[in-house]
Amino acid sequence: MKNFNSKIAVITGAGSGLGRAMALQLYQAGAHLALCDLNMPGLQETRQLSGDSSNRISLHSVDVSQRSQMLQFAQDVLATHGHLDLLINNAGISLSPALFDDIPDDLFDKVIQINMGGVYNGVRAFLPHLRTRPEASIVNISSLAGLVGLYGYSAYAMSKFAVRGLSETLQSELVGTNISVLVVHPGGVKTNIIKNAPDLAEDQRAAAHQNFSRFALTNADDAARQILRAVQKKKNRLILGADAHIVNTIRQLFPNRFPTILHAIFSKAQFK
Repeated sequence: MKNFNSKIAVITGAGSGLGRAMALQLYQAGAHLALCDLNMPGLQETRQLSGDSSNRISLHSVDVSQRSQMLQFAQDVLATHGHLDLLINNAGISLSPALFDDIPDDLFDKVIQINMGGVYNGVRAFLPHLRTRPEASIVNISSLAGLVGLYGYSAYAMSKFAVRGLSETLQSELVGTNISVLVVHPGGVKTNIIKNAPDLAEDQRAAAHQNFSRFALTNADDAARQILRAVQKKKNRLILGADAHIVNTIRQLFPNRFPTILHAIFSKAQFK
């Protein structure tokens, strides 16, 4: 997909952060957008920031973890835009760093349902329609935590490894078809993902966000630019950010010692 002009793109989690950055860049490239999020004010702000005056953007309040809502979203996209060419499964959440034993079942399940279930539901709802296009792409946002099991992020890592597994399976199954599949493994991206963690109290959010931002090496605009360039080049995988490359390389060089290295780095961190 070398040119996004007049293409129809669906982006989940487009009310802020990376989803918003991709939406704005695709809009500037001439795409029509179907944007979903549970945060409707955030979606409205995304549209306002785009300067859209030609009704190229539709907004949809959707819980990606609910299959029925995603199936209805697909029907709404077809009714509004006629078809779609690009699906970006971006919506996701994270808990603040915590050891596995300290994570309640309901919060662990919530991460799995949104991060893993949301991608599954997106592919399930939109793949049949993507098959009808002469050229189409799927982008699934995994994480560095989909390449290595990050200390303190067991729920997030489990969900993002699942996204990687589904993506790589789809890549092999869709060989020779009109559809390319890109799985993205970002390191730290400067977004509000930790600030919005569902396990944090309101008075903890600012400090958690500040701490996360100190280690996030990539801003959302740069990340979005690299992702869309990878779509144009029909890449299968994108490891995004110096931190992701460094940690993944350490894992490859020291596979047996890697857990000990992570423990040494993170075991003294202040977990809730």
